[in-house]
Amino acid sequence: MVNKHNSLKRIVHRASEELHASRMIAKETSWSEGVNAFRAKLDIQVMNHNGYRESEAVKAHLLRKHEAVLQYLENRFGDYYASYDYSVPLPPVDPDKNNKIWMCWWQGLESAPEIVRACVGSVRRNAGGREVVIITDENVKEYADIPQWIWDKVRRGTITRTNLSDLLRLTLLAEHGGMWLDATFYCCRQLSGPIYDVPLFSIKRPDYLHASVAGGMFAGYSLSCDAEHRRVFQTVRDFFLEYWRKSDFMIDYLLVDYLIVLAQRHDPWIAEAFNKIQPNNPQCDELYKILDHPYSKKQWEKLSANTDLFKLTWKRNYSVEKSVPSFYKMVIESKLI
Repeated sequence: MVNKHNSLKRIVHRASEELHASRMIAKETSWSEGVNAFRAKLDIQVMNHNGYRESEAVKAHLLRKHEAVLQYLENRFGDYYASYDYSVPLPPVDPDKNNKIWMCWWQGLESAPEIVRACVGSVRRNAGGREVVIITDENVKEYADIPQWIWDKVRRGTITRTNLSDLLRLTLLAEHGGMWLDATFYCCRQLSGPIYDVPLFSIKRPDYLHASVAGGMFAGYSLSCDAEHRRVFQTVRDFFLEYWRKSDFMIDYLLVDYLIVLAQRHDPWIAEAFNKIQPNNPQCDELYKILDHPYSKKQWEKLSANTDLFKLTWKRNYSVEKSVPSFYKMVIESKLI
């Protein structure tokens, strides 16, 4: 069952936003690119409901759309990207805020859905001795220096909580380093070792799908860096802030992914850092597809053999009142290990 997050009112609102964004792409590129961008956005919505099946035709629409969005950003902000100081010195890291695992649930975990609480608990069990910090409305200003003009745009509704969460992760990593994980990650193994103890990390599945411009080469919901590589996220954060200084609408839901690609295109050092990330967590998006299925130990062992982190969702409702335990019930009871 789909919850109210996918209500008709929200769907209509999102469609109007996407239509406006496509018109703006058309103004900066061409009307044919704007039409393709809107068609590609519709393709993504269809993929959301068909198990993310991606035909060659859909892939072509998506890749063309990604280049159009990148061209829009270059046309609007290219002078800023070209003049940006990519080697600006980094301030020292506050030792009290270094090497944390950052997660966020604005309202606090007490009011979070049970699947979110289970996911956070799984990360805490596998944090390898690191503190897991949950950012909320109450403590955000203790950890992240976000400009007042951003808060003003949030208050006016120009910047959504989703947009704010994007800026939050970039700011935390730029200022403190550590690891960002969305609050709907279920973790079944320690977050340490050669995959995670690296200068820059993100979940990486080369040539995965193309709904995002990342194409599986990184994932904005899982990012980490050491002190030196905070510069990666300082750059992307500054790109993000420049966008919102000059804009009052979201050109694409995955704006951060486009900005990461642009940072790589403008700074070879950043590109090389992402290139060095080793492929990992190939089954990351597979558990949520079977949450309502009866639990199978054999299926779980196969799924988790080479994957530690599973991206779930709080946007669907599942029942636990079944004669045979489901994967969902195993998750919320912390029995998937």
